[in-house]
Amino acid sequence: MPNYKVRLINQDIGLDRIIEVPRNEYILDIAEDENIRLPSGCKQGNCSACVAKIISGKVDQSEQKFLRTQEIEAGYTITCVAYPLSDCTLETHQEQVLYNSSLYFKSDS
Repeated sequence: MPNYKVRLINQDIGLDRIIEVPRNEYILDIAEDENIRLPSGCKQGNCSACVAKIISGKVDQSEQKFLRTQEIEAGYTITCVAYPLSDCTLETHQEQVLYNSSLYFKSDS
């Protein structure tokens, strides 16, 4: 199985790291192995704690159960059950961004 370079970025916390992730390993697991602290919750694809935005590349997240079709189409992924399909760049810590852009979010304005 090939390894892919997965770049994890988040300007707000100064994160910019590249990790090598085998095609058959979850992105979040390898990040943790590399001592990169990312948010996580259930580690089964049922919640949004580890959500990231795909900036470039492709992932297989067929095991996730949380995101709706339009959120996947907007580029969100659940990293605890996402396998890389190519070299990719992910913006981490996107749970609040996801909720703020949700159809259910109502602003005070």
